[in-house]
Parts: sequence; structure tokens; C-alpha cells
Amino acid sequence: MNSKMNSVKAAVYAPYIYRWMLDFVSELSDLLGEVRFYSRGTYGNYPWKQYEQCVRLMNKQRLLSAVIDYLRYRPDFIILLGSETPLSLVLYLLSKIVGTNQVLIVEENRERAFASVVLRYLARLKRLFVVATHRNAGVLVAESEPAKEYLLRMGCAPERIHVIPHGTNTVDFQPRPKSEQLAKLLGLSASDLRASIVLFVGEFTDYKGAEFMAQAILTFPNPSGAIFLIPSQGSIFFKHKSQFNAMKNVNAYSSLDDTCMPHLYNLSNIVVVPSKLCDAGSSDRSPNSLIEAMACGKAVIGTAVGGIPTIMDQAGLLIQPNDPAAIVQAISQLIVDTQLREILGKEARMRAVTTLNNHVYARRIFELWKRAAHG
Repeated sequence: MNSKMNSVKAAVYAPYIYRWMLDFVSELSDLLGEVRFYSRGTYGNYPWKQYEQCVRLMNKQRLLSAVIDYLRYRPDFIILLGSETPLSLVLYLLSKIVGTNQVLIVEENRERAFASVVLRYLARLKRLFVVATHRNAGVLVAESEPAKEYLLRMGCAPERIHVIPHGTNTVDFQPRPKSEQLAKLLGLSASDLRASIVLFVGEFTDYKGAEFMAQAILTFPNPSGAIFLIPSQGSIFFKHKSQFNAMKNVNAYSSLDDTCMPHLYNLSNIVVVPSKLCDAGSSDRSPNSLIEAMACGKAVIGTAVGGIPTIMDQAGLLIQPNDPAAIVQAISQLIVDTQLREILGKEARMRAVTTLNNHVYARRIFELWKRAAHG
């Protein structure tokens, strides 16, 4: 690493902390002199106390001190994840004032619609600032092609938009033998492990397409042909809980320690990401479960919404959204065609290593900033 890189300071802000972000900041720290990670804090089922030790919290109790810390730090550039959140917009404005360059990571892929007249009016006011922010940011990174189209509708110049999906740690998430210890913890038998295990990861909610997944499970034509491994949390799970409990080929798992996640993926043969196509806002932006599953070399099935096609490319089965029958057909195809399943798994791992890799992602973001900052 040369001295010029050692002299560069960066900041990263994200509304919430996810595992991939910690890895991304770590990779960025290997390139630069210092990187500070700011965040509001916690969301979801991660080991938050452990994660929060890695960030400078910008919650209600610590917001003022964190903002002062940021202004004193005065980084050369800031990477803003969740580019339309109020605090991201505030940090953008502060960065403009102190001369810090901005890299905006844009996940949104559709304008949000509101039924309330008041909310529609407030949204229009906010959008004026959002549009100005994105048009004038130093670097624009769209997480998907639909996110790029969203930026183009704002009037952003196409040559300024770079489509780069974020990655994961491809060392943590890699193909591994099936963990008998985890299988036993989840109540999977030796015969279950020899069957085709179909996995859903994340909250079993409407936004993630869980209702369509539930209908696919309930109507699956060959119940003995697959073991469905789904989370025992989320509104859709509780809606169908009694039906799932009565099915021998459905195994519901509770929250797992973060370190178990690579082993969970590797228990499966097929991972389904059936995200819903939304009419009133962005569809699933950049599902981490898809990226992690691909890094583990799994055959993946995803719906043609949001960031899924950009992440998957040709390394998986892309199906139409909001359609339980399409989910059933894709699962059935991969259960029968083991050769296709193996090919897709290898292609998924290769794409993860070469593209969906935070080591690669950090370097691409840094190079974009360098080109923008130094012409």
C-alpha cells in the first residue's frame, strides 16, 4: 500500500448494521489510513451488541456527539448507504459544507406511493432534496439495473451511474460439508440430509414473498421429494403455523447465532428468494440471503424483481414474481435435474468470488472515488 492511500481517511454511514457492511468496512480499512463506520444501530436478528462495538452510534442519545466526531474527523470521502434516509441526507449536506466528497450507494428502485394526501405532500418536499442530492453527488453507485433506471428518472446523467451490487465475505460464506451438529440442532435426521433440502433465509414476511413461498410449500405435488427449511418467525409463518406443523416435510428453525449462517446454507441443496413485486415502492433491493447462498455454491431460485436479476445474472433460475406455481416448477426442476443443480451451484460460487465479493467491492468503490476526486 502506498503512502497516498495511507493518508486517505474515509467514513461509512448506514442506517442499520448488517454483517456484509462490517466486512466491507474491514476491506476498505486495508486500503486506507482510517475508516470510521457510523450507524443508527440495530435491526433484525444479528448479534447487535457485538456489531455495535464496531461503529460510532448515531442514535438519539449519541447523535450530537457523533455528528461532532464526524465534523472533527473530516474524512476525504464518505460512503452513504441508504442514500435517501434523513440522516444520510444530513450527512450529505454537512459533507458539502466541510469539503468531504460523497459516494452515494443507491438501493431504491421505484418511487414510493402514499395513500395519504399529507404524506404525498411531504414526500414531494423530501424528493426535491433527494433529487438535488443525487444529481450533485461526487459518485453514484446503483446496486441494480432498476436502481440505475430510478436514478435516470431523477435526471442523473447516465455516465455518472455505476451499477455495482455489494458483496459478502466469500471466505466465511463458501461451500462446506453439511454440519451434522447443526442438523441435529434443527431436528434434521440422517435421511433428511440425503433428501433435497430447500431453504428460505430471512424474515418470513409478505415483502420477502413468503406468502408465495408458503403456497408453493402447501401445494407442492411431491411432499416426499423435498424438505423445506424455513424460519419460525415472521407474519406469514404465524399465519400458516398450524399447517406447517402438520407437514412432515417442513422444518421450521428459530433464530440462529450469526456464526451458524454459513453452515445453514450448506445444509441445503436449493435456496429460494421469492421476493414480492411491489406496486407502491421499491421491490427487494439487494437481498443478502441471495448473495450469501451463491457464495456457498448453492443452486438459487429468485424472482425477477428489484436487485435480484443484477445479483444473480445467469447463475441461477430467475422466475416471474408473485407466482407460487413458478416456485413449485423451479424447485421441481432442480430436484429432478441434479446436473443442472450442480452447474448452477458452481456458477453461483464463481460469480460470488469474482463479483459479489467485498474484497472486490471495496476496491471498486475506492477507485471510483479516486477518479472523481482527482480527475
